[in-house]
Amino acid sequence: MPLRAFLPDSWRLLALELPGRGAAARTPLPATMAETVSLLLPDLTAQLTGPYALFGHSMGAVVGYELALELERIDCPPVLLGVSASPAPHLRRARDRYRNLRTQEDLVGFLRDLGGTPSEMLDEPELLEYMTRLFDADLTLLRDYPGDSRDVLGVPLSVYYGEDDPMAGRELMSPWAGYSSAGTALRGWPGGHFYLFDRPAEFAAHWVRDVRTALGHPEPRPTAGRETSWA
Repeated sequence: MPLRAFLPDSWRLLALELPGRGAAARTPLPATMAETVSLLLPDLTAQLTGPYALFGHSMGAVVGYELALELERIDCPPVLLGVSASPAPHLRRARDRYRNLRTQEDLVGFLRDLGGTPSEMLDEPELLEYMTRLFDADLTLLRDYPGDSRDVLGVPLSVYYGEDDPMAGRELMSPWAGYSSAGTALRGWPGGHFYLFDRPAEFAAHWVRDVRTALGHPEPRPTAGRETSWA
């Protein structure tokens, strides 16, 4: 939502809401990443009427990657996949910092350290119970995600990360390049795990340029190397 105001009016924006949340709160929480994708895929494909791009942040990057694989298999690939703040799939299990988060106290401490969650939300008991239940479900999906297939997309990738992100810095993000046969652009930004919400206008402008380039309609831009830092 923070990016919405900075994206073109001509774009049709679709936000994928995972089962068990928001308007889909009464839908059972999926047990695996494969189940998550299978639940999202029919509704998404029903909405696709032309060229489109996918973008996912944090766990959404893994969901986006798995969705893109399935969409390729049914001959309906995106023109571009953007992945943000999530280690390359084969690095997730070996580098997860949240594998031992079991209690609510552990989860709340992790959320506070990660940032991006208003402190007043963590101080409201009923809201905290709801949030930590969903967060624990998300972490379970990630803990059980195999991430060892190394399936390569025929779709270009735009890979973004926060330079101070303890969860997904450059070392863990750059190996995404092995997941596309169509080219990968890697860009670092100042900030932590939620870097993109610190500067939504600048981030949205980059995403728009990347999408238009993938569509074959690039905008004029300064000459730069393949990897760009916005520090």
